[in-house]
Parts: sequence; C-alpha cells; structure tokens
Amino acid sequence: MHQEPLPADDLATGERNMGTDTHTAKSRADQALEVVHHPDDRFYELLADGQFAGLIVYEDAGDRYVFTHTFIAEGFRGRGLSWTLMHGVLEDVKKRHIAVTNYCPVLDRFVEKNPEYATLIDSDKPESQPQGNRSDSSTTHM
Repeated sequence: MHQEPLPADDLATGERNMGTDTHTAKSRADQALEVVHHPDDRFYELLADGQFAGLIVYEDAGDRYVFTHTFIAEGFRGRGLSWTLMHGVLEDVKKRHIAVTNYCPVLDRFVEKNPEYATLIDSDKPESQPQGNRSDSSTTHM
C-alpha cells in the first residue's frame, strides 16, 4: 500500500520532521495531527497522535477526484477534526492540480467557509453520483 503523508492544518504550531515528508500540527489539546493519502485505496486518512481519527473517500476519475463521504471516528467527533482533514486534502489536491467533484456535505461546508478552495471544485459536476457511490452504498460503519 502506497502512503503519502500530507500537511495537517495549522491549528497552533507546526513541526516538520526532516526525516520524512510529514507535517505535524499541534491542536489546542496538543494532539499531533497528520493527513495521509492512500492513493491505491482511494482515501485520505486523518491520524491523531498516530491513531485513526477519520477519513474521506474518493473515486479517481483521471484528472479529478470524486469525493463521496467523510467519516470521523466516534471518540474524535466534536473537535473540528473534519476541517483539519478537509484542509490537508484540499491542499494536496491543489498541489497535484486535480479538479474535485464533490458529493460530500462536510466538504461542501468547508468550502463555503473557506472560499479560497472554491476554484478546486468543478462547476460542471454530474447531476448524480457515480454508479459505485450511490447513497445507499456510501455509508461507512466502523
């Protein structure tokens, strides 16, 4: 499995580990947050102090990613971590020059509050979700 560590949100102070390309941010609770891209499995993962905290799933449509849903693990909800995940994901997408088709309401809200990312969202998004991502099959149970 190919994994790519990505920059996390600048919640307070950032520290760069020079041995890897990992950027770690400290939250107000001094949690180390890291966004990791798993391109072979088509998701981005959020780690909090090295533990799984959440993910966003996508389909790779060549020159664009089709984001379908976000999941934050129960013990990590209510801390704003989905926004840390969205920030890391959109920064990576911007760096890679990939357009985004979005069906995820969490990502919608993030872009509404952070309009600097609106140019990444393709305005010609299809009227319905891709065949493999209909709403009845996109629920994540963990």
